[in-house]
Amino acid sequence: MIVMLRTIASELRPRALDDLGLTAALESQAQEFQGRTGIHCHVDVPRAPLVLDNERATAIFHIFQESLTNVARHAQATRVDARLESAGDQLPLEVKDHGIGFDAEEAKEGKSLGIVGMRERALLLDGELTFKRRLVAGTILTLRIPLSLPIPLEQN
Repeated sequence: MIVMLRTIASELRPRALDDLGLTAALESQAQEFQGRTGIHCHVDVPRAPLVLDNERATAIFHIFQESLTNVARHAQATRVDARLESAGDQLPLEVKDHGIGFDAEEAKEGKSLGIVGMRERALLLDGELTFKRRLVAGTILTLRIPLSLPIPLEQN
């Protein structure tokens, strides 16, 4: 029972986020993915520390994790390149795989639970998740999350 509770807790908020911070946790996830699948995975992250609330850091981590899971299951890729950067009031994450690609219209239909889950995580933070088939090969996932949520208007 204790092992099961620890597993559930780590899936909700991976310990690496608390121990290492988001950028190091993404790099660690990429190394683990590469070791497990043999697919080369490079992550480019800001060298300056990112100060994010737990919700944003957790959502970004889980979306990155799910994108790698999808690459391993479906893309037949040889390489994944990811980039997280701070761009003004946005925090874009881009994940490019060098695989067979997929029809982005299919992603909109909501048939994949993984994609639905990623979209829901993004929407909860007023973010946007898009997929684009690369011209040569593969897919580009782009996540844009605002660094601050809009202040709700008070209702009278």
